[in-house]
Amino acid sequence: MDDNDQDIKALIEKYEQMRYMGKNIYFDSDEFAALAEYYYDFGDISEADDIADAGLEMHTGNAQLMIMKAKVLVFNQSFQEALDYLSGVSVDDNNVDYLLVKIESLLYLNKLEQANDILERVMNSQELSDDDLYTFITEAGYLYNDIDEYEIAISLLENAHKIDDEDLELLIDLAYAYEMIDDFEKAIEFNNLMLDINPFSFDAWVNLGKLHSMLLQYDKAIEAFDFALTINDNEVNVLKMKALSHYLNDNVEEAIRLFRECLNDSPDDETLYDSLLEGYEVMEQYDEMLDVIAKKEEKFGSEKVYLQRAHVFLNQEKYEEAQEEFEKIPESEMNTFDYYVLEGELAIFNKDFATAEMAYMLAMIDSPDDELVIDKLANISLDQEKYEKAAEYLEQLLVLNPDFPTAKGRLAFIRFEIGAKEPFDEIMSQFTDAELRSLLALLTSEQNFDYAEYSREKMLIRLNEARENRVLFKNIKY
Repeated sequence: MDDNDQDIKALIEKYEQMRYMGKNIYFDSDEFAALAEYYYDFGDISEADDIADAGLEMHTGNAQLMIMKAKVLVFNQSFQEALDYLSGVSVDDNNVDYLLVKIESLLYLNKLEQANDILERVMNSQELSDDDLYTFITEAGYLYNDIDEYEIAISLLENAHKIDDEDLELLIDLAYAYEMIDDFEKAIEFNNLMLDINPFSFDAWVNLGKLHSMLLQYDKAIEAFDFALTINDNEVNVLKMKALSHYLNDNVEEAIRLFRECLNDSPDDETLYDSLLEGYEVMEQYDEMLDVIAKKEEKFGSEKVYLQRAHVFLNQEKYEEAQEEFEKIPESEMNTFDYYVLEGELAIFNKDFATAEMAYMLAMIDSPDDELVIDKLANISLDQEKYEKAAEYLEQLLVLNPDFPTAKGRLAFIRFEIGAKEPFDEIMSQFTDAELRSLLALLTSEQNFDYAEYSREKMLIRLNEARENRVLFKNIKY
Protein backbone atom coordinates (compact mmCIF):
# COMPACT_ATOMS: atom_id res chain seq x y z
CA MET A 1 0.00 0.00 0.00
CA ASP A 2 1.52 3.35 -1.00
CA ASP A 3 1.42 6.56 1.02
CA ASN A 4 -1.62 7.93 -0.83
CA ASP A 5 -3.60 4.76 -0.09
CA GLN A 6 -2.61 4.96 3.57
CA ASP A 7 -3.58 8.64 3.73
CA ILE A 8 -7.05 8.10 2.19
CA LYS A 9 -7.65 5.04 4.39
CA ALA A 10 -6.82 7.05 7.53
CA LEU A 11 -8.99 9.92 6.31
CA ILE A 12 -11.98 7.61 5.71
CA GLU A 13 -11.57 6.02 9.16
CA LYS A 14 -11.50 9.47 10.74
CA TYR A 15 -14.58 10.56 8.79
CA GLU A 16 -16.51 7.36 9.56
CA GLN A 17 -15.69 7.71 13.27
CA MET A 18 -16.79 11.34 13.23
CA ARG A 19 -20.08 10.41 11.57
CA TYR A 20 -20.66 7.50 13.97
CA MET A 21 -20.07 9.64 17.05
CA GLY A 22 -21.99 12.60 15.67
CA LYS A 23 -19.06 14.93 16.14
CA ASN A 24 -17.95 17.78 13.90
CA ILE A 25 -14.31 17.41 12.93
CA TYR A 26 -12.54 19.96 10.81
CA PHE A 27 -11.18 18.93 7.39
CA ASP A 28 -9.33 21.15 4.99
CA SER A 29 -10.71 21.58 1.47
CA ASP A 30 -8.40 18.97 -0.07
CA GLU A 31 -9.49 16.40 2.51
CA PHE A 32 -13.17 17.10 1.85
CA ALA A 33 -12.51 16.78 -1.89
CA ALA A 34 -10.64 13.49 -1.41
CA LEU A 35 -13.45 12.08 0.74
CA ALA A 36 -16.14 13.15 -1.71
CA GLU A 37 -14.18 11.64 -4.62
CA TYR A 38 -13.75 8.37 -2.73
CA TYR A 39 -17.46 7.95 -2.02
CA TYR A 40 -18.37 9.05 -5.55
CA ASP A 41 -16.05 6.45 -7.06
CA PHE A 42 -17.38 3.86 -4.61
CA GLY A 43 -20.88 4.53 -5.92
CA ASP A 44 -22.29 6.26 -2.84
CA ILE A 45 -23.36 9.40 -4.69
CA SER A 46 -25.57 10.71 -1.91
CA GLU A 47 -22.71 10.57 0.60
CA ALA A 48 -20.37 12.28 -1.86
CA ASP A 49 -22.93 15.06 -2.31
CA ASP A 50 -23.34 15.49 1.45
CA ILE A 51 -19.58 15.69 1.94
CA ALA A 52 -19.30 18.30 -0.82
CA ASP A 53 -22.06 20.35 0.83
CA ALA A 54 -20.37 20.11 4.23
CA GLY A 55 -17.05 21.09 2.71
CA LEU A 56 -18.54 24.09 0.92
CA GLU A 57 -20.03 25.33 4.20
CA MET A 58 -16.49 25.60 5.58
CA HIS A 59 -14.69 26.41 2.32
CA THR A 60 -17.09 28.50 0.31
CA GLY A 61 -16.32 28.66 -3.39
CA ASN A 62 -13.77 25.84 -3.34
CA ALA A 63 -13.38 24.76 -6.98
CA GLN A 64 -12.86 21.03 -6.44
CA LEU A 65 -15.88 20.73 -4.15
CA MET A 66 -18.02 22.70 -6.62
CA ILE A 67 -16.84 20.42 -9.43
CA MET A 68 -17.93 17.45 -7.31
CA LYS A 69 -21.38 19.05 -6.96
CA ALA A 70 -21.49 19.36 -10.76
CA LYS A 71 -20.47 15.69 -11.12
CA VAL A 72 -23.38 14.70 -8.87
CA LEU A 73 -25.74 16.73 -11.05
CA VAL A 74 -24.41 14.98 -14.14
CA PHE A 75 -24.83 11.60 -12.46
CA ASN A 76 -28.47 12.52 -11.82
CA GLN A 77 -28.76 13.54 -15.49
CA SER A 78 -29.31 17.21 -14.67
CA PHE A 79 -26.97 18.23 -17.46
CA GLN A 80 -28.12 21.79 -18.05
CA GLU A 81 -28.14 22.46 -14.31
CA ALA A 82 -24.60 21.09 -14.09
CA LEU A 83 -23.47 23.30 -16.96
CA ASP A 84 -25.04 26.37 -15.34
CA TYR A 85 -23.45 25.50 -12.01
CA LEU A 86 -20.02 25.15 -13.61
CA SER A 87 -20.26 28.70 -14.92
CA GLY A 88 -19.88 29.88 -11.32
CA VAL A 89 -16.74 27.87 -10.66
CA SER A 90 -13.53 29.87 -10.59
CA VAL A 91 -10.90 27.52 -11.90
CA ASP A 92 -7.89 27.29 -14.18
CA ASP A 93 -8.79 26.64 -17.84
CA ASN A 94 -6.75 23.45 -17.77
CA ASN A 95 -8.36 21.88 -14.70
CA VAL A 96 -8.97 18.35 -15.97
CA ASP A 97 -11.89 17.52 -13.66
CA TYR A 98 -13.66 20.74 -14.64
CA LEU A 99 -13.08 20.17 -18.35
CA LEU A 100 -14.36 16.58 -18.24
CA VAL A 101 -17.56 17.45 -16.39
CA LYS A 102 -18.22 20.29 -18.80
CA ILE A 103 -17.60 18.10 -21.86
CA GLU A 104 -19.86 15.38 -20.47
CA SER A 105 -22.66 17.90 -19.85
CA LEU A 106 -22.33 19.31 -23.37
CA LEU A 107 -22.29 15.87 -24.97
CA TYR A 108 -25.50 14.80 -23.27
CA LEU A 109 -27.12 18.12 -24.18
CA ASN A 110 -26.33 17.31 -27.85
CA LYS A 111 -23.91 20.23 -28.00
CA LEU A 112 -21.25 18.19 -29.75
CA GLU A 113 -19.64 21.14 -31.52
CA GLN A 114 -19.02 22.99 -28.25
CA ALA A 115 -17.59 19.86 -26.64
CA ASN A 116 -15.33 19.34 -29.65
CA ASP A 117 -14.10 22.94 -29.38
CA ILE A 118 -12.97 22.33 -25.79
CA LEU A 119 -11.33 19.09 -26.85
CA GLU A 120 -9.47 20.74 -29.72
CA ARG A 121 -8.31 23.64 -27.55
CA VAL A 122 -6.91 21.38 -24.85
CA MET A 123 -5.21 19.04 -27.33
CA ASN A 124 -3.60 21.94 -29.18
CA SER A 125 -2.54 23.89 -26.09
CA GLN A 126 0.02 21.30 -24.92
CA GLU A 127 -0.19 22.84 -21.45
CA LEU A 128 -1.24 19.74 -19.50
CA SER A 129 1.28 17.61 -17.65
CA ASP A 130 1.79 14.08 -18.96
CA ASP A 131 -0.35 12.60 -16.17
CA ASP A 132 -3.13 15.14 -16.65
CA LEU A 133 -3.06 14.67 -20.41
CA TYR A 134 -3.38 10.92 -20.04
CA THR A 135 -6.29 11.30 -17.62
CA PHE A 136 -8.00 13.82 -19.90
CA ILE A 137 -7.77 11.90 -23.17
CA THR A 138 -8.73 8.53 -21.64
CA GLU A 139 -11.73 9.88 -19.73
CA ALA A 140 -12.83 11.98 -22.72
CA GLY A 141 -12.48 8.91 -24.91
CA TYR A 142 -14.79 6.96 -22.61
CA LEU A 143 -17.33 9.80 -22.74
CA TYR A 144 -17.33 9.90 -26.53
CA ASN A 145 -17.69 6.12 -26.62
CA ASP A 146 -20.73 6.41 -24.37
CA ILE A 147 -22.54 8.67 -26.85
CA ASP A 148 -21.58 6.53 -29.87
CA GLU A 149 -19.03 8.99 -31.28
CA TYR A 150 -16.65 6.17 -31.94
CA GLU A 151 -14.27 7.81 -34.39
CA ILE A 152 -13.42 10.59 -31.92
CA ALA A 153 -13.20 8.07 -29.07
CA ILE A 154 -10.76 5.95 -31.07
CA SER A 155 -8.56 8.95 -31.86
CA LEU A 156 -8.36 9.89 -28.18
CA LEU A 157 -7.86 6.38 -26.86
CA GLU A 158 -5.23 5.51 -29.47
CA ASN A 159 -3.23 8.54 -28.28
CA ALA A 160 -3.64 7.38 -24.69
CA HIS A 161 -2.54 3.88 -25.68
CA LYS A 162 0.75 5.32 -26.93
CA ILE A 163 1.36 6.66 -23.42
CA ASP A 164 0.29 3.53 -21.51
CA ASP A 165 -0.12 0.30 -23.47
CA GLU A 166 -1.13 -1.80 -20.45
CA ASP A 167 -4.25 0.04 -19.28
CA LEU A 168 -6.90 -2.71 -19.42
CA GLU A 169 -9.91 -0.37 -19.21
CA LEU A 170 -8.51 1.62 -22.12
CA LEU A 171 -8.00 -1.56 -24.18
CA ILE A 172 -11.57 -2.67 -23.46
CA ASP A 173 -12.98 0.64 -24.68
CA LEU A 174 -10.75 0.67 -27.76
CA ALA A 175 -11.81 -2.85 -28.70
CA TYR A 176 -15.45 -1.88 -28.17
CA ALA A 177 -15.17 1.27 -30.31
CA TYR A 178 -13.55 -0.62 -33.19
CA GLU A 179 -16.25 -3.29 -32.96
CA MET A 180 -18.94 -0.62 -33.15
CA ILE A 181 -17.51 0.72 -36.43
CA ASP A 182 -17.30 -2.86 -37.75
CA ASP A 183 -13.51 -2.93 -37.76
CA PHE A 184 -13.44 -6.39 -36.26
CA GLU A 185 -9.80 -7.01 -37.10
CA LYS A 186 -8.69 -4.05 -34.94
CA ALA A 187 -11.10 -5.09 -32.20
CA ILE A 188 -9.50 -8.55 -32.22
CA GLU A 189 -6.06 -6.93 -32.04
CA PHE A 190 -6.95 -5.06 -28.85
CA ASN A 191 -8.68 -8.08 -27.30
CA ASN A 192 -5.47 -10.04 -27.87
CA LEU A 193 -3.51 -7.26 -26.14
CA MET A 194 -5.83 -7.65 -23.15
CA LEU A 195 -5.13 -11.36 -23.10
CA ASP A 196 -1.39 -10.72 -23.24
CA ILE A 197 -1.79 -8.82 -19.98
CA ASN A 198 -4.38 -11.14 -18.43
CA PRO A 199 -4.60 -14.54 -20.15
CA PHE A 200 -7.41 -15.55 -17.81
CA SER A 201 -9.80 -12.74 -18.75
CA PHE A 202 -13.13 -14.49 -19.29
CA ASP A 203 -14.72 -11.45 -20.96
CA ALA A 204 -11.80 -11.02 -23.37
CA TRP A 205 -12.01 -14.64 -24.54
CA VAL A 206 -15.77 -14.34 -25.01
CA ASN A 207 -15.41 -11.10 -26.97
CA LEU A 208 -12.68 -12.67 -29.08
CA GLY A 209 -14.99 -15.56 -29.91
CA LYS A 210 -17.80 -13.21 -30.94
CA LEU A 211 -15.47 -11.12 -33.09
CA HIS A 212 -14.07 -14.15 -34.92
CA SER A 213 -17.66 -15.28 -35.53
CA MET A 214 -18.47 -11.92 -37.09
CA LEU A 215 -15.55 -12.46 -39.47
CA LEU A 216 -16.85 -15.97 -40.26
CA GLN A 217 -13.71 -17.41 -38.66
CA TYR A 218 -15.64 -20.10 -36.85
CA ASP A 219 -12.72 -22.40 -35.95
CA LYS A 220 -10.99 -19.51 -34.15
CA ALA A 221 -14.29 -18.51 -32.53
CA ILE A 222 -14.81 -22.02 -31.18
CA GLU A 223 -11.25 -22.08 -29.83
CA ALA A 224 -11.82 -18.75 -28.03
CA PHE A 225 -15.12 -19.93 -26.54
CA ASP A 226 -13.36 -23.11 -25.36
CA PHE A 227 -10.79 -20.99 -23.49
CA ALA A 228 -13.61 -18.96 -21.92
CA LEU A 229 -15.34 -22.16 -20.82
CA THR A 230 -12.17 -23.44 -19.15
CA ILE A 231 -12.32 -20.30 -16.99
CA ASN A 232 -16.05 -20.54 -16.33
CA ASP A 233 -17.59 -23.81 -17.42
CA ASN A 234 -21.03 -22.91 -16.06
CA GLU A 235 -21.66 -20.06 -18.49
CA VAL A 236 -24.52 -21.36 -20.65
CA ASN A 237 -24.56 -18.28 -22.89
CA VAL A 238 -20.98 -18.99 -23.99
CA LEU A 239 -21.86 -22.62 -24.68
CA LYS A 240 -24.77 -21.36 -26.81
CA MET A 241 -22.40 -19.14 -28.80
CA LYS A 242 -20.03 -22.05 -29.27
CA ALA A 243 -22.94 -24.19 -30.50
CA LEU A 244 -23.98 -21.45 -32.92
CA SER A 245 -20.42 -21.23 -34.26
CA HIS A 246 -20.48 -24.96 -34.94
CA TYR A 247 -23.85 -24.55 -36.65
CA LEU A 248 -22.58 -21.73 -38.88
CA ASN A 249 -19.45 -23.79 -39.57
CA ASP A 250 -21.69 -26.54 -41.00
CA ASN A 251 -21.03 -28.86 -38.08
CA VAL A 252 -24.73 -29.14 -37.33
CA GLU A 253 -24.46 -32.45 -35.50
CA GLU A 254 -22.06 -30.99 -32.91
CA ALA A 255 -24.20 -27.84 -32.66
CA ILE A 256 -27.24 -29.96 -31.84
CA ARG A 257 -25.28 -31.86 -29.17
CA LEU A 258 -24.21 -28.58 -27.54
CA PHE A 259 -27.68 -27.05 -27.75
CA ARG A 260 -29.07 -30.14 -26.01
CA GLU A 261 -26.39 -29.74 -23.32
CA CYS A 262 -27.45 -26.11 -22.90
CA LEU A 263 -31.09 -27.18 -22.67
CA ASN A 264 -30.28 -29.61 -19.86
CA ASP A 265 -28.71 -26.72 -17.92
CA SER A 266 -31.31 -24.09 -18.87
CA PRO A 267 -34.64 -25.79 -19.61
CA ASP A 268 -36.48 -22.46 -19.29
CA ASP A 269 -34.56 -20.83 -22.16
CA GLU A 270 -37.08 -20.87 -25.00
CA THR A 271 -34.49 -19.81 -27.58
CA LEU A 272 -32.73 -23.15 -27.16
CA TYR A 273 -35.79 -25.03 -28.37
CA ASP A 274 -35.87 -22.90 -31.50
CA SER A 275 -32.13 -23.38 -32.07
CA LEU A 276 -32.59 -27.14 -31.84
CA LEU A 277 -35.46 -26.95 -34.32
CA GLU A 278 -33.23 -25.12 -36.81
CA GLY A 279 -30.50 -27.72 -36.42
CA TYR A 280 -32.82 -30.68 -36.80
CA GLU A 281 -34.43 -29.07 -39.85
CA VAL A 282 -31.04 -28.77 -41.56
CA MET A 283 -30.44 -32.46 -40.78
CA GLU A 284 -33.98 -33.27 -42.01
CA GLN A 285 -34.64 -35.01 -38.70
CA TYR A 286 -38.33 -34.23 -38.62
CA ASP A 287 -39.36 -36.70 -35.91
CA GLU A 288 -36.82 -35.07 -33.58
CA MET A 289 -38.30 -31.68 -34.51
CA LEU A 290 -41.78 -32.88 -33.54
CA ASP A 291 -40.38 -34.14 -30.23
CA VAL A 292 -38.79 -30.74 -29.47
CA ILE A 293 -42.03 -28.95 -30.42
CA ALA A 294 -43.98 -31.19 -28.05
CA LYS A 295 -41.58 -30.42 -25.19
CA LYS A 296 -41.72 -26.71 -26.00
CA GLU A 297 -45.53 -26.83 -25.97
CA GLU A 298 -45.54 -28.59 -22.62
CA LYS A 299 -43.15 -26.02 -21.14
CA PHE A 300 -44.37 -22.75 -22.65
CA GLY A 301 -47.83 -23.36 -24.08
CA SER A 302 -49.14 -23.43 -27.64
CA GLU A 303 -47.86 -20.07 -28.92
CA LYS A 304 -46.32 -20.59 -32.40
CA VAL A 305 -46.46 -24.34 -31.88
CA TYR A 306 -49.18 -25.04 -34.48
CA LEU A 307 -47.25 -23.02 -37.04
CA GLN A 308 -44.00 -24.86 -36.35
CA ARG A 309 -45.65 -28.27 -36.37
CA ALA A 310 -47.43 -27.50 -39.65
CA HIS A 311 -44.10 -26.59 -41.28
CA VAL A 312 -42.61 -29.90 -40.16
CA PHE A 313 -45.53 -31.84 -41.61
CA LEU A 314 -45.14 -29.86 -44.83
CA ASN A 315 -41.46 -30.85 -45.03
CA GLN A 316 -42.57 -34.46 -44.56
CA GLU A 317 -45.12 -33.98 -47.37
CA LYS A 318 -47.90 -34.81 -44.91
CA TYR A 319 -50.24 -32.21 -46.36
CA GLU A 320 -53.40 -33.27 -44.55
CA GLU A 321 -51.68 -33.09 -41.15
CA ALA A 322 -50.14 -29.75 -42.13
CA GLN A 323 -53.57 -28.41 -43.12
CA GLU A 324 -55.04 -29.53 -39.78
CA GLU A 325 -52.33 -27.68 -37.83
CA PHE A 326 -52.67 -24.66 -40.12
CA GLU A 327 -56.35 -24.36 -39.28
CA LYS A 328 -55.54 -24.29 -35.54
CA ILE A 329 -53.26 -21.25 -35.82
CA PRO A 330 -54.78 -18.38 -33.78
CA GLU A 331 -55.56 -15.07 -35.45
CA SER A 332 -52.83 -13.33 -33.44
CA GLU A 333 -50.17 -15.38 -35.28
CA MET A 334 -51.57 -15.05 -38.78
CA ASN A 335 -49.97 -11.84 -40.04
CA THR A 336 -46.43 -13.18 -40.03
CA PHE A 337 -43.90 -14.19 -42.66
CA ASP A 338 -43.93 -17.87 -41.64
CA TYR A 339 -47.72 -17.96 -41.73
CA TYR A 340 -47.87 -16.54 -45.26
CA VAL A 341 -45.25 -19.02 -46.51
CA LEU A 342 -47.18 -21.91 -44.97
CA GLU A 343 -50.44 -20.67 -46.48
CA GLY A 344 -48.76 -20.29 -49.86
CA GLU A 345 -47.29 -23.80 -49.85
CA LEU A 346 -50.60 -25.42 -48.90
CA ALA A 347 -52.36 -23.42 -51.62
CA ILE A 348 -49.79 -24.58 -54.20
CA PHE A 349 -50.42 -28.17 -53.17
CA ASN A 350 -54.14 -27.59 -53.70
CA LYS A 351 -53.40 -25.86 -57.05
CA ASP A 352 -55.07 -22.71 -55.73
CA PHE A 353 -52.55 -20.41 -57.37
CA ALA A 354 -54.49 -17.20 -56.73
CA THR A 355 -54.38 -17.81 -52.97
CA ALA A 356 -50.74 -18.92 -53.19
CA GLU A 357 -49.83 -15.75 -55.08
CA MET A 358 -51.53 -13.51 -52.53
CA ALA A 359 -49.88 -15.32 -49.61
CA TYR A 360 -46.40 -15.02 -51.10
CA MET A 361 -46.97 -11.38 -52.04
CA LEU A 362 -47.78 -10.68 -48.39
CA ALA A 363 -44.63 -12.60 -47.42
CA MET A 364 -42.60 -10.43 -49.81
CA ILE A 365 -44.02 -7.26 -48.24
CA ASP A 366 -42.74 -8.56 -44.91
CA SER A 367 -39.35 -9.57 -46.39
CA PRO A 368 -38.80 -7.79 -49.75
CA ASP A 369 -35.41 -9.35 -50.54
CA ASP A 370 -36.14 -12.95 -49.62
CA GLU A 371 -34.86 -14.90 -52.64
CA LEU A 372 -36.93 -18.01 -52.02
CA VAL A 373 -40.15 -15.98 -51.80
CA ILE A 374 -39.40 -14.19 -55.08
CA ASP A 375 -38.56 -17.54 -56.71
CA LYS A 376 -41.90 -18.96 -55.52
CA LEU A 377 -43.76 -15.97 -56.97
CA ALA A 378 -42.01 -16.49 -60.31
CA ASN A 379 -43.09 -20.14 -60.38
CA ILE A 380 -46.65 -19.30 -59.33
CA SER A 381 -46.84 -16.73 -62.14
CA LEU A 382 -45.63 -19.37 -64.61
CA ASP A 383 -48.28 -21.78 -63.37
CA GLN A 384 -50.85 -19.09 -64.20
CA GLU A 385 -49.16 -18.31 -67.57
CA LYS A 386 -48.38 -14.77 -66.39
CA TYR A 387 -45.12 -14.74 -68.29
CA GLU A 388 -44.35 -11.02 -68.04
CA LYS A 389 -44.92 -11.11 -64.29
CA ALA A 390 -42.75 -14.21 -63.95
CA ALA A 391 -40.03 -12.43 -65.93
CA GLU A 392 -40.19 -9.44 -63.58
CA TYR A 393 -39.73 -11.67 -60.54
CA LEU A 394 -36.84 -13.54 -62.14
CA GLU A 395 -35.12 -10.29 -63.10
CA GLN A 396 -35.52 -9.10 -59.53
CA LEU A 397 -34.08 -12.41 -58.31
CA LEU A 398 -31.06 -12.12 -60.59
CA VAL A 399 -30.33 -8.62 -59.29
CA LEU A 400 -30.28 -10.01 -55.75
CA ASN A 401 -28.36 -13.15 -56.68
CA PRO A 402 -26.95 -13.50 -60.22
CA ASP A 403 -26.12 -17.14 -59.46
CA PHE A 404 -29.52 -18.20 -58.17
CA PRO A 405 -30.04 -21.76 -59.48
CA THR A 406 -31.94 -21.99 -62.81
CA ALA A 407 -33.20 -18.39 -62.60
CA LYS A 408 -31.27 -17.24 -65.65
CA GLY A 409 -32.34 -20.25 -67.69
CA ARG A 410 -36.01 -19.85 -66.77
CA LEU A 411 -35.89 -16.19 -67.67
CA ALA A 412 -34.35 -17.06 -71.03
CA PHE A 413 -37.17 -19.49 -71.79
CA ILE A 414 -39.75 -16.88 -70.83
CA ARG A 415 -38.12 -14.45 -73.24
CA PHE A 416 -38.41 -17.07 -75.96
CA GLU A 417 -42.11 -17.44 -75.18
CA ILE A 418 -42.85 -13.71 -75.07
CA GLY A 419 -40.79 -13.13 -78.21
CA ALA A 420 -39.68 -9.49 -77.75
CA LYS A 421 -36.15 -9.09 -79.09
CA GLU A 422 -34.72 -6.43 -76.77
CA PRO A 423 -35.43 -8.27 -73.49
CA PHE A 424 -34.31 -11.48 -75.18
CA ASP A 425 -30.97 -9.93 -76.15
CA GLU A 426 -30.53 -8.59 -72.63
CA ILE A 427 -30.85 -11.98 -70.95
CA MET A 428 -28.73 -13.68 -73.62
CA SER A 429 -25.90 -11.25 -72.83
CA GLN A 430 -25.73 -12.71 -69.30
CA PHE A 431 -24.97 -16.25 -70.54
CA THR A 432 -21.45 -17.60 -70.90
CA ASP A 433 -20.48 -19.27 -74.18
CA ALA A 434 -20.78 -22.70 -72.58
CA GLU A 435 -24.27 -21.86 -71.30
CA LEU A 436 -25.28 -20.62 -74.75
CA ARG A 437 -24.21 -23.93 -76.30
CA SER A 438 -26.29 -25.87 -73.76
CA LEU A 439 -29.28 -23.61 -74.34
CA LEU A 440 -28.97 -23.93 -78.10
CA ALA A 441 -28.91 -27.72 -77.86
CA LEU A 442 -32.09 -27.65 -75.74
CA LEU A 443 -33.97 -25.34 -78.07
CA THR A 444 -33.17 -27.01 -81.37
CA SER A 445 -33.89 -30.42 -82.76
CA GLU A 446 -30.20 -30.96 -83.34
CA GLN A 447 -29.56 -32.48 -79.92
CA ASN A 448 -26.43 -34.33 -81.10
CA PHE A 449 -25.01 -31.42 -83.08
CA ASP A 450 -21.61 -30.19 -81.87
CA TYR A 451 -21.73 -26.41 -81.36
CA ALA A 452 -18.15 -26.26 -80.10
CA GLU A 453 -16.92 -24.48 -83.23
CA TYR A 454 -19.67 -21.85 -83.16
CA SER A 455 -18.63 -18.32 -82.27
CA ARG A 456 -20.68 -16.43 -79.71
CA GLU A 457 -22.12 -14.25 -82.48
CA LYS A 458 -23.20 -17.28 -84.51
CA MET A 459 -24.82 -18.92 -81.47
CA LEU A 460 -26.79 -15.75 -80.75
CA ILE A 461 -27.98 -15.65 -84.36
CA ARG A 462 -29.22 -19.25 -84.13
CA LEU A 463 -30.91 -18.58 -80.80
CA ASN A 464 -32.62 -15.51 -82.20
CA GLU A 465 -33.91 -17.63 -85.10
CA ALA A 466 -35.34 -20.02 -82.53
CA ARG A 467 -37.08 -17.09 -80.83
CA GLU A 468 -38.53 -15.89 -84.15
CA ASN A 469 -39.79 -19.40 -84.84
CA ARG A 470 -41.60 -19.33 -81.45
CA VAL A 471 -39.87 -22.30 -79.89
CA LEU A 472 -41.91 -22.64 -76.72
CA PHE A 473 -40.03 -22.95 -73.46
CA LYS A 474 -42.92 -24.83 -71.88
CA ASN A 475 -42.25 -27.77 -74.17
CA ILE A 476 -38.71 -28.09 -72.91
CA LYS A 477 -37.68 -29.68 -69.65
CA TYR A 478 -35.15 -27.30 -68.11
